[in-house]
Amino acid sequence: MMRNLWLQIKPWFKQIWAGLTSLRNFKRQQIPRLIESFNKKELYTFLISLLVFLLSGGFFLSQAFSDSTKIPYGGEIVEGLVGQPQFINPILSLTNNIDTDLSRIVFSQLLRFDENQTLVPDLAESLPQVSEDQKTFTLKLKPNLKWQDGKPLTAEDIIFTIQTIQNADFESPLRPNWSRVRVEKQDDLTLIFILREVSVSFINNFTFGIIPKHVWENLNPRNFRLSDTNLKPIGSGPFLVRQLRKTADGDITSLTLSPNKYYYQGRPFLDKITFKFFDDYDQLISAYQGREITSLGFLAFSNRAVLTPSEKYSQYQLNLPQYQAVFFNLNKTSPLLEKAVRQALWLTTDRKQIIQEVYSNQAVEAYGPILPNTLGYNEQIEKSVHLSMTEANDILTRAGWILDETTRLRMKNQKPLEFNLVTNGNLVLNAKAAQMLQDQWAQIGVKVNLVVVSAADLEQNYIRPREFDALLFSENVGADPDPFPFWHSSQVRDPGLNLSGFTSNEADKLLTDGRQSSDPAVRTKNYLRFQEIINDQLPAIFLVRSLYIYNVPKKIQGIKLSNVIQPSERFMDINHWYED
Repeated sequence: MMRNLWLQIKPWFKQIWAGLTSLRNFKRQQIPRLIESFNKKELYTFLISLLVFLLSGGFFLSQAFSDSTKIPYGGEIVEGLVGQPQFINPILSLTNNIDTDLSRIVFSQLLRFDENQTLVPDLAESLPQVSEDQKTFTLKLKPNLKWQDGKPLTAEDIIFTIQTIQNADFESPLRPNWSRVRVEKQDDLTLIFILREVSVSFINNFTFGIIPKHVWENLNPRNFRLSDTNLKPIGSGPFLVRQLRKTADGDITSLTLSPNKYYYQGRPFLDKITFKFFDDYDQLISAYQGREITSLGFLAFSNRAVLTPSEKYSQYQLNLPQYQAVFFNLNKTSPLLEKAVRQALWLTTDRKQIIQEVYSNQAVEAYGPILPNTLGYNEQIEKSVHLSMTEANDILTRAGWILDETTRLRMKNQKPLEFNLVTNGNLVLNAKAAQMLQDQWAQIGVKVNLVVVSAADLEQNYIRPREFDALLFSENVGADPDPFPFWHSSQVRDPGLNLSGFTSNEADKLLTDGRQSSDPAVRTKNYLRFQEIINDQLPAIFLVRSLYIYNVPKKIQGIKLSNVIQPSERFMDINHWYED
């Protein structure tokens, strides 16, 4: 860039130097006599010419510097992902990481999180105004917003999106966030959101993608998921879907995005973003090493080749408000209904071994549903965690689970201490962690049957109907530590996120009061006690908190990343990325 600048101004400096060189022939004493030789008209002409020369030179220099610092258009990213896109649709995408990634680029939100995890306006003109009773939010859209097909984006689209989410027939995973909210249109740019009860964390719900009413309004719930528009969407985000390639069998091999000329912040700098899809991480890594793809993101896993430093890419290690846990189904008949069994498993779970051997030390321990450095984190829970095979065996024996010395399996009333552990096989780290838990728990006479399925199968056939004994799964708690959506008894059934089916009157009251109070001291007190209840009842064993690793070529500039709410938020400022 500096070299180009020098090439532009070099001829100008040459001319100046030639002029200065010619002045060497004059003696200092001759200059006044030279000026005195001018008549009045010639003197004015000389002074005006000198002024024009200086001004034009300054203008030329400023233009040269301006042109040299102007961000260029062009460049491409080719990123690899494991799996297949299914719903590039923000009201359906939450359960599929690929869909969430693509939706984040194609669709804009009312509000978004910046690199500091602070809420800032996106489609909204400003943050919403909140009524004194904290139940009414008034939000105004930016003027002249457009969809990627050039049609206007108005309050009608916001209302349509929310009402679609609220309709149970559309099966949106976002429905719990909006089930007790009424939205009204004040004018084409202004909306009013009315809550049934106070929720200090409700404002975070405005970070969802908006879909166009004119594209989706004629589709009934049965055809909504089947529509081709889920793979050829029209959004209002910085990039639009330009091309989708498939195999003869219908598998999607790549998807190409191009800049949205109607994007409200102006045309993005990159010319193209291509995503290539792979069946597993081995194929992904092979493609990365073979330079078939230039960037990839992942939750840390054990293949060290990806983590090896290189001069050719920048590596971003992003903090995530996410934990991985084993959730015990307390509403399904199995040995896990006994608290003694859950206590024994808790005492035998070696998190450090999992972090070292599965996550290659790219993760840290998790101890409960509220994460460190967030409101209400209970440090005493962390201090209580310990390993003890002796304690675990004693608890099981006292509970009537007797170890058969031949089979090394515990029995009670002629029934084995056996249950199924279900997890997502698309993620290598999940399968490895499940295998390690299987081995650890076998040491106290517990038989664990692993059920490793695809992400789609896990969601449809196990999580939604709650058809599992135990589930190894990750939950992202978002920007606010509010545990209500994940642990309140009202969230036990789908689409609620209380995966364990945990119920407690005291916990319910603590969570309800905590989300309705704007006083941090009240929330902290409630959440400290809530964690004590969870730690006593053990509806889940919390394992790890993971970093999200993102590798991008060093030539891609303009990236500002340190903390993200979820992995898809790595694209929060992709319209500012450029190739240097």
